[in-house]
Amino acid sequence: MVDYDAAVAAVQDPNADPILLAKIAYENPEFGANVAVNPRCYPGLKRWIAEFGDERARETLAQYGFTAEAFGGPVQDQEAPEQAAQQASEQQAAGAYAAAQPAAAQQTAADQYNAVQPAADQYNAAQPAADQYAAQQPAAQAAFEEPVATNPYGFTAEQALTTTDQMQIAQIAQYAPELRACIARNPNTYPALIEWLGQLGDPAINAALAFRQ
Repeated sequence: MVDYDAAVAAVQDPNADPILLAKIAYENPEFGANVAVNPRCYPGLKRWIAEFGDERARETLAQYGFTAEAFGGPVQDQEAPEQAAQQASEQQAAGAYAAAQPAAAQQTAADQYNAVQPAADQYNAAQPAADQYAAQQPAAQAAFEEPVATNPYGFTAEQALTTTDQMQIAQIAQYAPELRACIARNPNTYPALIEWLGQLGDPAINAALAFRQ
C-alpha cells in the first residue's frame, strides 16, 4: 500500500505518475477525490473512480462533468470544449455532404449513362445481323428432315431429339442407327458420344453436328 505521506504528495503533484495515482486510488479510496482532480488523472482512471470510488470522489467527478453509466458504461466527459467543437464541425461537414448527395447522385447517373452508351450503340448496330440470323433459323430447322424410326425397340425421332436421359441417348445411338442424326442434334447428348458420332463419317450425322456448332 502506498505510504500516506507519499500519497498526499503524489495527489498534489501536477506531474505525478499516472500509474502511481491509479495505485493510490485503488489502495487508498479516501484519496479518490484528490486523484480525480489531479491533471495527470487519465480518463480511464476517472471512469473507474466514478464507478467504484467513494461517495465524495463520485460527487467530485460529477461536479466536473464525469458521470458513469449504469453497469460500468462509459464516462461522458463534458470538460472537453475543443472536442465538442470538433464534433460539431464534423457534423456540419457531414450535413453539407449529405445535402450535396442528390446532385452528386445525378452526376453519377449521368456518367453511368454516358459510359454505357458505346455498348448500347454496339448492341443496336449488331441487331440487324442478329435479326438476320434469327430469320434464317426456321429455314435451317425446316431443312432437317426427321428420319423414319425403323428400330424394333420403339425409339422415336422425337425421343432422340429431346430426351435428357443419358442412358436412353446411348441406347438410341446403339440400337437405332437411323436416329443417330437426331441424337447428334440433341443438346443433351454427352461430349464423348458426340465425338464418336463424328467419327462415323455419315453425311447426315455430320450435318447435324455442324448445326450444333
